[in-house]
Amino acid sequence: MNNHGGLKAVLVAAVALATVSCTPEPSSGSGDQQPATQEKHFDVTGFGKLKPGMSKQDALATGELAVTGAGKTGTCEDYRYQNGPAPDAKKLADDAEFELKYAAAQKAADDAEAAVGPAPGANAGAADYAAHAERLAASAEASAKATELIAESTKRIAERAEAREANGGVMFAGDKIRMIVPPPGATTAKKIGKGATVEQLKAAYPNVVDSEAGKKFEVPVPDQQGVALNFYFTDGKLETFLLFNSAAKCG
Repeated sequence: MNNHGGLKAVLVAAVALATVSCTPEPSSGSGDQQPATQEKHFDVTGFGKLKPGMSKQDALATGELAVTGAGKTGTCEDYRYQNGPAPDAKKLADDAEFELKYAAAQKAADDAEAAVGPAPGANAGAADYAAHAERLAASAEASAKATELIAESTKRIAERAEAREANGGVMFAGDKIRMIVPPPGATTAKKIGKGATVEQLKAAYPNVVDSEAGKKFEVPVPDQQGVALNFYFTDGKLETFLLFNSAAKCG
């Protein structure tokens, strides 16, 4: 099951980075912008030692991320920053158990559907029609059970996306970085942070592309096909930003 990892709207989206000295008050945001708390800034080149295109093994080896994950969605897994708040262990266990249950239900539904086979031909006997009807009923039942779990799965995915945006971190899709989300209070290397206006963003990044009618803007990452520093706006103010690899998908 694919999910923008969770991205916001559902919500969420992805993350970028580079090392620069930090200023206590970003000058390009509005008055409600949070003060930067990091000694490094986000940019197309990365965040600290984390770089676009890194493998999961190399990213974890930087020491920038916690040793254990913060939740899984299919083949995607979240990791928070080393000094960030630890995820709730019980919730992680509950989510992991639910993911197994949901995956089993999906597989059962797929297997039941595959077992239905073609409808009996015109010359088939009553037994063939009855057997086919039984397989159809079994497929419908298995599909209904899987469908019942979709709403709960969507809710849990949204909660993980909200936690990712609130705390920052990295989502991996298999061995690839799918997104890098800044920690609270971080700004880009050009001092763009939460609360900044579209005009301030365009002044800082003249090559920025408006990809969703003023709601989403992208700055392409050089030499990284499909990777961009994305900025998400609500009512003309920057809500979140992140580095996102559109080629790395959750399975």
